Amino acid sequence: MGIFVLEVAEDGLPRYLMMNRLARETAQLEPEFVVGKTAAEIFGGITGERALAKHLSVVKSGEPATYEITFPFAKNVMEIRTTLTPIYYEDGSLSHVLGCSADITSEKQRDAALALTKIAKDKAEQANKAKEQFLANMSHEIRTPMNGIIGMCELLHETVLNNRQKLYSDTISSSANALLDIINDVLDFSKIQAGKLSIHDAPFSLRDLVEEIATLLSIRAEAKELKIHVCYPDEAPSNFLGDATRVRQVLLNLIGNAIKFTEVGQVDVVVFYDPGATRWPLKLSVRDTGPGIPEAEKDVIFSAFEQIDNLATRREDGTGLGLTISQALVERMHGKIEVESVVGKGATFTVSLALPVTEEVVEVQEVEELLIASYPPMEVQAGRLEETPQPPPGAQLKGMKILVAEDNRVNQLVISKMLGPTGAELQFVPDGQQAVDAYMAGECDLILMDLSMPVLGGLEATRQIRAYEKDAARPACKIIAVTANAQPSDAEACMKAGMDDFLSKPFRKGELISIIEW
Repeated sequence: MGIFVLEVAEDGLPRYLMMNRLARETAQLEPEFVVGKTAAEIFGGITGERALAKHLSVVKSGEPATYEITFPFAKNVMEIRTTLTPIYYEDGSLSHVLGCSADITSEKQRDAALALTKIAKDKAEQANKAKEQFLANMSHEIRTPMNGIIGMCELLHETVLNNRQKLYSDTISSSANALLDIINDVLDFSKIQAGKLSIHDAPFSLRDLVEEIATLLSIRAEAKELKIHVCYPDEAPSNFLGDATRVRQVLLNLIGNAIKFTEVGQVDVVVFYDPGATRWPLKLSVRDTGPGIPEAEKDVIFSAFEQIDNLATRREDGTGLGLTISQALVERMHGKIEVESVVGKGATFTVSLALPVTEEVVEVQEVEELLIASYPPMEVQAGRLEETPQPPPGAQLKGMKILVAEDNRVNQLVISKMLGPTGAELQFVPDGQQAVDAYMAGECDLILMDLSMPVLGGLEATRQIRAYEKDAARPACKIIAVTANAQPSDAEACMKAGMDDFLSKPFRKGELISIIEW
């Protein structure tokens, strides 16, 4: 620590009486140049004037003081923190000022680095939020017209078409669904990058889940004359505690990829459970007889936006995000995903998990519901046999009064054509305020509420309706959000506002009717 002593002369100026070696070396001064001089005379310029002013302030106030000063040298800048302590004679008059100085350059640099790091972190967070908001906005803007494309295409399939017209409409439908898959992949990847990928554990039947996925994708496999074989040993447990949605997403991607890149042969789905394993007792393998993956490409396939084939030669389209997302999901579930392959003989992807076995009974999700949610209805109907006559879809809606708050003309037309044949009485309004007014002015059995509308949004409109019902002691009307805002946070916001259910665009006729009847 640098130490110096100032003596208060008769003229009232504090002058240096002594300065230890460290203080002199720090200030780069010779001993003979120090004694009897003020700070202004020694250091000169603004630095010297500021130091002298600090010395004089202590002389005047008689109180200790601490200050920081910058010394600009030829090759560097030094930050010095100095504490001044007044020393008195026995009669109480000020005699000297003791100074203690410390080099705080590294401390200042560290603080500056931390400040810059915080600024960089804040800017990165702002950029992530901006990107997330941009993707959410783009998702909304794309899903709105996509609802018109997919909805009208589905209605077109219900009409009598010749072979050429059916080919055209099928092409539109498959292209629209491919675009929707890309949108969902990009949004999932955005969540992964933002660290917002959530896992919700609950009991589920893995055996039923695997069989459902195999049934679902068998339509796609049969179109290429491929077979899907499932091997789920009887002795292996069926019920596990985990996130069934995420496991389904991984398996759909792996099996879907196997079908996509396999032209001849089969796809095997094998479940193996070893209760004696110390880390990952559950293994799910998907094996195909496709072209295989070169050794040098095995790491690349898990990278974002990467595909094995280059743009000039690859046969299949896609974002190149599927395996990246699958790997992130598996790792988020504390597992791992590996690939083994021989070029020309196929590839095997193995997912290793440590999901706890549970004895809790799990409700089985119907295969039909999964099919409707994942494929256009005409494909499902073509591959399904009805064992017993069923009432026509929407029979329960006959005579139901439904208020539809939707500002997009195309989506109004889609809903009108989907629900019109059911016999429901439909009333359309273009904004949330008119929805509130229409509800207060009349009676309705159900409200389909868009979120993003002019004048008044769907969330605020719902809050006003719920408040009115409470004040008027009126029974709560069922309100379903029908919106292109497809994020989980959007669904949560709808429930908090008082809505009863949530349907994201683009939706299909079966989904719309099903959620209304439920």
